[in-house]
Amino acid sequence: MSAIGKVASFLTMTNTSFRFLFLASIDMKQNKLAPILFGALSFLIPLILFLSNSGNSLGFADGAEFALVTKLCGIAHPPGFPSYITIAWLWTKLFALFGIAHIKALVLFSATSGAASCLFLYLASLLILNNTNKTQSPYVNSFIACISAISFSTGVTAWHWNNSVEVYAFHVFAISLLLYGLTRFHFLRDKFSIIIASVGLALALANHHLTAIIFCPFILFFFRNQLFVEPVIVTTKGKKKQNAILEPSLVNILQSKPFLQMVMITTGMVIGFYGWMFVRASADLPFKFGNPDTLDRLFYHLSGGAWIKNTESVVEGLVALRFPYFMHLTFEQLFLFIPFALIGIYVLINKKLYALLVLILGYYLFLLMYQLRIDQTSDTDAYMLPAFFVLCLLLPYGMAEFVNWNKNLLYVLPMVFALQAFVNFSKTDVRRFDVSDSLMKALDQSTPKNSTLLISDWTLVINYYYHRIAENFRPDLTVLNYDLKFTNYKMLPELFPQFYNDIKPEYDQFIKLLGEQHPEEIYNTGCTLDSPELTNAFLSTIVKIRKHCKQTNTTFLCDPKAYVFLMQQKVMNNSASISGCFVADTPTGLGKEFLDLNFAWLGSPMLLKEPSASDKLVDFEAMLDFSRNYYKAVGDNVLYTKAETSYARVKSIQRQMKVNMPFVYRAK
Repeated sequence: MSAIGKVASFLTMTNTSFRFLFLASIDMKQNKLAPILFGALSFLIPLILFLSNSGNSLGFADGAEFALVTKLCGIAHPPGFPSYITIAWLWTKLFALFGIAHIKALVLFSATSGAASCLFLYLASLLILNNTNKTQSPYVNSFIACISAISFSTGVTAWHWNNSVEVYAFHVFAISLLLYGLTRFHFLRDKFSIIIASVGLALALANHHLTAIIFCPFILFFFRNQLFVEPVIVTTKGKKKQNAILEPSLVNILQSKPFLQMVMITTGMVIGFYGWMFVRASADLPFKFGNPDTLDRLFYHLSGGAWIKNTESVVEGLVALRFPYFMHLTFEQLFLFIPFALIGIYVLINKKLYALLVLILGYYLFLLMYQLRIDQTSDTDAYMLPAFFVLCLLLPYGMAEFVNWNKNLLYVLPMVFALQAFVNFSKTDVRRFDVSDSLMKALDQSTPKNSTLLISDWTLVINYYYHRIAENFRPDLTVLNYDLKFTNYKMLPELFPQFYNDIKPEYDQFIKLLGEQHPEEIYNTGCTLDSPELTNAFLSTIVKIRKHCKQTNTTFLCDPKAYVFLMQQKVMNNSASISGCFVADTPTGLGKEFLDLNFAWLGSPMLLKEPSASDKLVDFEAMLDFSRNYYKAVGDNVLYTKAETSYARVKSIQRQMKVNMPFVYRAK
């Protein structure tokens, strides 16, 4: 069957299924089960989609970090994400009782969080439609609410992060609770709605708090008397039209009992989560960022730590470079539902629902402008997820108006959903995006037993630590980050006590000077060598490490970036050997398989739009460049040809990535 035939068959089957369910719900006794049926579909369909192309391998950036800290209930990088860490830790402990592996349980956690987000979006949309689209039957409203909700799951950005190990799926779940609770409160004005909204806001503030803080001013809109429903207008003879319902002032909202209840519940929960993180920071953990066990370090952690510099610096021309990328993200997220979003905007303007329009578009534009101006590559698309979720509030209005033109147009909606899911399936397929598995295999093949490695690449080093601590992968290796201490200066003596004893004087002196000049860095990743004394202490430690390797007859290896730095500092020279994906101070004869670049993820279409992968590609480029020069020098034409071919392949991929993401490859 041709591709077109497969699409047509898929659309016909999906449309028939939705039509059957819709007609069946109409015939139900007393017609009360339709909202329940479509609510169940709003959860199950996204869950099936997310799991259908999910994998069991960790990706780039922080996936391995979150896998590790949820395994240990440790401390993640600023701001710490304690609500995600705590709940995911409990979730994985529960599923471990059924023999489900940690990574698989975390993928299921993301998928379930995303499916639950769609369910709460359905409930919010149904409330809106039942109060704004009263001319249609409850079944039509349930049907439209369901398609509006599950449309979010078919967007590329949403689908990608809901089948991965990261905090973002859970964060959207928190936002969905907040949005549903506020919508419910707007119509029902009950305390339970305030509790739901407060829990959602607390979970969000104790997770990815920046995007939650940005939404906080928009919370006030839900305390108006009219937000979702067209304003009531009265005409008095001889007088101008006036609103029949007066809106409360800002002071009245802030002083209202429901608002104060929300503040109190949210504050209590947020303090509870971050208080728990504060307690956990006092425990002896082999992995914890920032060590926020004092108030000063806690507040530094909450403020974003060293990462805050990305939001403070202004880079000339960066907005223009990033704008096309984020427009493309928005297009791929909404895609075939863009017409319904535009119709929704028209309806809101026509009905004079300006406050709701400001809420939806204002939050999106605020997050967009924030993302355009910051110098960030890792997970930069995921920051837009809450805004994409809120944009879905346009869809119930747009779809309802669309169906009001002709009731038979209702059956177009599931076809649009099915077509979008079909098109975006391959763009979000991570089953062969085996980043962590393939990198660990390459590391294993490239390293002799008991080696010491100095690694600059974040993805590689954090994936190693997850696999070492969680799965006992290659415990014979001593793997150091480029700054030696990784996330906490105590980590090295805790994980490698014998190695630490051999380099103790030099390492302790380096940490002492670093703590005096950059006190926050001894508890975080980073190493600012901005003084001769500090630089010399760092290099002395490296020299001692290499001496330790010679004395113990083991191999010292480093990745390309670390090797270039050590050459510049005259600690290593160009007589070093190639050992797979590393440079070694002595020949090992290992790792020739690396030259084949047998990494499935290099052929994935996802790679071309993955900013976090750029550093790994640069690492591959440098290593293959070293390899081809090395094998050319030693006269091995077979390996030289392999290195040359793979080098050209990486350069080709980088050129394609540069077209899609020019901001990643800008001159710095």
